[in-house]
Amino acid sequence: MPVLIDRIRLRSIDHRAAFIQWVQEVDYAACQDLPSVQRFRVFACPGGDGLDFFEIVEISSLDAFAADTSSPLFQSLVARFVQLAELGEQFSGDLLEPGFERLERLA
Repeated sequence: MPVLIDRIRLRSIDHRAAFIQWVQEVDYAACQDLPSVQRFRVFACPGGDGLDFFEIVEISSLDAFAADTSSPLFQSLVARFVQLAELGEQFSGDLLEPGFERLERLA
């Protein structure tokens, strides 16, 4: 499964709360209607180096994701995103299977 990783820089530090709210209330919810997106997570970076957030998007295929990016829903997400932030470095790759995932959470 391909993975996309995007570095995100806010246009202004004043946009931080609005960006977080938008991700949690709009961006995450929209993924349900983007068939190529299998898992999507955004991470906040504390005080970092021109990097405010990064996102990890696990997709079914690059072709399917490309089709989703041309949808009106995706374009509406981009329109709001660019008001608040900009993409820095962007890269993708394929997982070296099987990887590791702890199923239970430590207390």
